[in-house]
Amino acid sequence: MSKTLLSTTDLSVSYGAVKAVRGSNLVVKEGEVIALLGPNGAGKSSTLRALVGLIKSQGRIEFDGQDISNLPTERVVSMGLSLVPEGRRLFTNLTVRENLLLGAPRNAKVGDLFDDLLQRLPILKERLGQISGTLSGGEQQQVAVARALMSKPKLLLIDEPSLGLAPTIVDSVYQLLNDLKKTGLAMIIVEQEVMRVLKFADRAYAMSTGEVALEGSSEQLRNSDEIRKVYLGGA
Repeated sequence: MSKTLLSTTDLSVSYGAVKAVRGSNLVVKEGEVIALLGPNGAGKSSTLRALVGLIKSQGRIEFDGQDISNLPTERVVSMGLSLVPEGRRLFTNLTVRENLLLGAPRNAKVGDLFDDLLQRLPILKERLGQISGTLSGGEQQQVAVARALMSKPKLLLIDEPSLGLAPTIVDSVYQLLNDLKKTGLAMIIVEQEVMRVLKFADRAYAMSTGEVALEGSSEQLRNSDEIRKVYLGGA
């Protein structure tokens, strides 16, 4: 039985008087892919940002047997937890190589990391010297994922990988994620394309107004009438 890689206990996130996440309890096993679903404003992105220490949170976050609650982001990343942010957030005036280097830990043997990545993503080998802002949306998403992989994560958090991409490009992004899944890399994926991610993930959590409203296997949620209610805000 796979051991627990990440768990949260009563995780909460507030922005002033607004509570974005309310007592969320999540579990991710080693090698498991989790879909995190919910309408806009449900607290999905806030959850991911809290996990990597980009925003303050309440409650407990445990990763690989250690309490990482509110540790600095750099420390969290060095422990093996990395985020691909919504909208990719590349430095568009820098080259692909320069963007990738920003994801590497200090004093890392970058050559080894590059060789591994370029084997998985040969398109990036052709683009290393290209300014990132001139890439297509799909290529930029690959760079964003590759940058996160430069830290050799045990758990990859991916926020809206299909956002703003044409369906055929989304297919190529999910092919990349599938290749990573085969290596045993655990993932949490926030995604608006519900059925696509539920076919890809092992388990899923659906959030509504900051709380986990549903959880179960991807198949269970895929066949659940309740998932529609969550996405319609309870209507």
